[in-house]
Amino acid sequence: MAGLVGLIPAAGRGIRAYPYTESVPKCLLEVDGAPLLRRNVELMRDQLGIRDIFVVVGHHGDRIREYLGDGSGFGVRTYFIQNDRLDLELAWSVALAAPEISDYCCMILSDECYIGSNHRELLDSPYRSALATCTLVAAESPKQVRKNYAVWTEADRVVALEEKPTTVHSPWMGVGTYLLHPDALRRLAADFAEAPDSPIVWTTWLGELARSGERVLAFPLKGGYVNVNDREALNLANHLARDRDFESRTASLVYVVDDAEGAVEEPVLRFAEAPELAEVVVAARSPSAALDAVERHPKVRVHVNGDAQLPLGILVREGLDAARGDILLTAYSDDSFSARDIPKLLVYLRDADLVVGTRTTRQMIDQGTNMRGIVRAAHVALAKLMELLWFRFDSRFTDVCCVYRALWRSTYTLIRGELRSTGVEIFPEMVIEVLRARRRIIEIPVNYSARDREHEYVSSKYQNVGTFLRILGLMLSKRFGSRASSRLLRARAAQVGGRA
Repeated sequence: MAGLVGLIPAAGRGIRAYPYTESVPKCLLEVDGAPLLRRNVELMRDQLGIRDIFVVVGHHGDRIREYLGDGSGFGVRTYFIQNDRLDLELAWSVALAAPEISDYCCMILSDECYIGSNHRELLDSPYRSALATCTLVAAESPKQVRKNYAVWTEADRVVALEEKPTTVHSPWMGVGTYLLHPDALRRLAADFAEAPDSPIVWTTWLGELARSGERVLAFPLKGGYVNVNDREALNLANHLARDRDFESRTASLVYVVDDAEGAVEEPVLRFAEAPELAEVVVAARSPSAALDAVERHPKVRVHVNGDAQLPLGILVREGLDAARGDILLTAYSDDSFSARDIPKLLVYLRDADLVVGTRTTRQMIDQGTNMRGIVRAAHVALAKLMELLWFRFDSRFTDVCCVYRALWRSTYTLIRGELRSTGVEIFPEMVIEVLRARRRIIEIPVNYSARDREHEYVSSKYQNVGTFLRILGLMLSKRFGSRASSRLLRARAAQVGGRA
């Protein structure tokens, strides 16, 4: 018996997912670090044994062609079909594949995300006795069905389908995996030939076949499922993918030693005792007795650059590069952050690509800290400006400069090449680049303490007008690419505050 071939329609514009899909097709949006297209190619390959996959491309089709290539990098063979009539929607993409496919095929819509599904069991179903097999899942709510399509069944047969029903009477929701006889593709192409400029709704067309008595089977899928048709759905897909095996993910904290005289041993050991952390990477410029002491702890590794003048931004990047965890956290050597906030950062990371702490929540700031008065106002002002500059991404910030944060390694890998700041500006730059990469950021309040008993407050050499202006220039440059304004602000910053 010949094996299945694959069909992935990926020609749509993805308008509902704007602005995430302005520069990339929706199928290349990432879920837990992997594009939807890759997930579905691998699903076909691993669960259904498919090696030949036809991909229908249109909007941003060059990006899809470049990503997949000939398929050899994914262990398959890919063939591209061009769709220049996006106005005819999904059904036209399916019909275009009719001349290319001569046996049963598995079609998976490119914007579908399946987590832990049982697609493999489709091979044991009687799909070759039917014109088509529709997969379906038990709906969690009528609202979910209204966003997809309703399925009515009798035994294992589909008797009716309805696209985005206003009234939901069936507990079953149809999803975007189908097994199709090549005759189904040819009949669809023939219907378009009769009325070449008339759109056909794919679900309605398939439902009419079922009502006319054609054998259309139903196959219940298990596992997590999301139709990634907007930003909220993308966030849900990320949550499902990450939550499924979150406990097996490893977390590394990078403790940045910026001041040779700063606190090292006690705070590092407190972080090392946190059960959520697999390791603590201490990033320092120069060796010291304190570093030798903490490295005796089995969870602590020390990364020493050896350059006493190494800029802070480079030191931070080296520490993150040296960390081994799936999840990366950062903290700073003024001993002002608490290990008890780690679980909170990790909980929110299930729903985000980057979780940033904020030191502006008054109830969580010690009296002796340096985040009060004009300093707090300056941090809030920078955060609100970032909201304004990237308003389309639903960002909400009060403190984009906070060092205490957590992000996925896949997120860091994505933005690593864009992190060019050599000073403390690297921390707001990370936030900017995650936004520019169309990733989700959540800000949460963290405890901020004054633990240096020898001083009345936590001091910081970076809290000056020069640093403020450099961060402001960074934001404007990243948003508008205005080299002139950026140079002007940097020059002014050097005059009033010196280099960090």
